[in-house]
Amino acid sequence: MATVAAIAPDELAFAPVSAVAHEPLPHSASTGESLSATGADRSVYRPARANPVALLASAGMILGMAACLATLNMVASHKERAHLTTVDVQELDVTPPPPPEPTKLETPQAAVTQTVVPKPMIELPSPGPQQVMVDAPPPPAPPSMTSEGVKVSAPPSVAPPAATTLEGGDLSSKVLFAKPPTYPVDARRTHEQGTVKLLLLVGSDGTVKDIQVVSSSGSSRLDGAALRAVKHWRWSPMMSNGAATAVRGYVTIPFVLTNV
Repeated sequence: MATVAAIAPDELAFAPVSAVAHEPLPHSASTGESLSATGADRSVYRPARANPVALLASAGMILGMAACLATLNMVASHKERAHLTTVDVQELDVTPPPPPEPTKLETPQAAVTQTVVPKPMIELPSPGPQQVMVDAPPPPAPPSMTSEGVKVSAPPSVAPPAATTLEGGDLSSKVLFAKPPTYPVDARRTHEQGTVKLLLLVGSDGTVKDIQVVSSSGSSRLDGAALRAVKHWRWSPMMSNGAATAVRGYVTIPFVLTNV
């Protein structure tokens, strides 16, 4: 870095500006002469002489300052050198790893149990098979012969009696579900009235198995309405010897108009 010598301003030599010496003029008696003399003195001008030493010193200072500025500019624009870094690139193994081997489950070993062998028993000679005396069944009796010499066979076995139907009489009190019959519109318009008596066969499950008109009301419309209604009624099963049994009975259906 350049070194610049500083020069003190006191040491700089500058050329003094020469001034025109004004010498006192003798007083004259007349005023016009004094004015003319003063105008003659003022018209004289002498330029100052240049000092070469001062010029050289100024030029040196300017050069030194320029050198300093150039040095500072060079230092500021200094760039760091790029360092070259070497990196080793290795290829990665992209092959998938082998599947893990299945773990083998250790089967617990069965505990060895010591079986106690019983001592052999001495077999004694067993007696021969015992014969049991069983009475032989009697032979079948021969068919009896009548005096006329006709063979009479044995009577056949009696079959169990079939399920009988009980007589229940009036079944109106044993009904479980009874939807009343609908009065026919035509019979109501013609003021038809009467009582229908129906004979029913109620099965062991309480449903109507058979139904018929025993006593007509005198109107086919009323008889048909009674049959259609009672056909869907339900009864409680009749029990006989602990078993449900069919029952036969009758039901009376009256058709009466209250507002005639």
